[in-house]
Amino acid sequence: MTRGRPLVSGRLLAIRASRRPLASVIDSDKHNNFRLLRLIAAAMVVETHSHLILPGDRDYFTHFHISFLGLPSFFFLSGLLVAQSLYHSSSWKSFLWKRVLRIYPAACFSLLTCALIIGPLVTSFSMTDYFSSAQLYHFLSSCSLFHTFLLLPGVFTHSVLGTPSVNSSLWTVSMELKLYIGVLLTWPIPAAWKRWVLPPLIIALILYSTWPGQQLPGYLQPWMTYGVQFLTGALCFHFRDHIIIHPVTVFLLPPLIFLSLWLHIWLYTAYLLIPALVICTGAFAVRYIKRITPKPDLSYGVYVFAFPIQQCVANYLHPQSPLQFFILSMMAVCPMALLSWYVVEKNALRLKGLVR
Repeated sequence: MTRGRPLVSGRLLAIRASRRPLASVIDSDKHNNFRLLRLIAAAMVVETHSHLILPGDRDYFTHFHISFLGLPSFFFLSGLLVAQSLYHSSSWKSFLWKRVLRIYPAACFSLLTCALIIGPLVTSFSMTDYFSSAQLYHFLSSCSLFHTFLLLPGVFTHSVLGTPSVNSSLWTVSMELKLYIGVLLTWPIPAAWKRWVLPPLIIALILYSTWPGQQLPGYLQPWMTYGVQFLTGALCFHFRDHIIIHPVTVFLLPPLIFLSLWLHIWLYTAYLLIPALVICTGAFAVRYIKRITPKPDLSYGVYVFAFPIQQCVANYLHPQSPLQFFILSMMAVCPMALLSWYVVEKNALRLKGLVR
């Protein structure tokens, strides 16, 4: 019996060593897979939109599919990392400046590309009518990101995707901006207070949105799903020292997700399972996954350029299936994401130290 004790003790020590607090995972980009997860989430959004290509395939959106995890994962990660950014910022001005540099350059680059390159190339209007149309300048005013105008004059008016929207993804970027401002307003609140305020707030919002018979107005639905995921990310940051990650959890989560879907309780369990999935996969096999993670951070560029490029691919290359549409879209989007990162985003982020 005594011979087995060192072996058992060794296994227990190995199990304990494999457990890590969330704080150690988010401490540095080299300790997590969050960059790759953001890229996968952006690709999931592209895959979801790929099902707009066939009118008969649009019942795809009435059932759960794995690609639907993209947006809520994006918002959860955003809440987690933005709360971290606020915590480590030397001042509210520094935090705001870093958020501006992260969200505006690529979004405005995408909007200008759509308005000044894609629009003139594909519009059914003459150049004079196109550039004199008030609709063009309404679209360009979306660079503020406080509101979004999605249409350009004579552009994609008879799109095979069933919408003339030039960039349908921008509404979520506008929503992110408002959430950043909300986080900024909490600057004077001590971190200890946030630990007490966030849990009841999140629970109240979940109960309000999932209460039987509750009919939420359309404008509130994103805030009760993606907004709550963002708040959950912020909550996880404030409890980062108490959230312990075990690698085994990665393998337990998929069965729990499928069980939730089978029992038709995903509406409720998603608020817990999506954060758990993101955290666990973000901490899993980091050393090996880093080898396949692209060095440039392409996720935001993929996200803000995907929909206008998908409009072009759908209407001019005429893909015959969602899979073909997705592959062609990613082949066209990735070069634009690379251009966005190296020419716009990376250079903008070098300016972070200008405001302290």
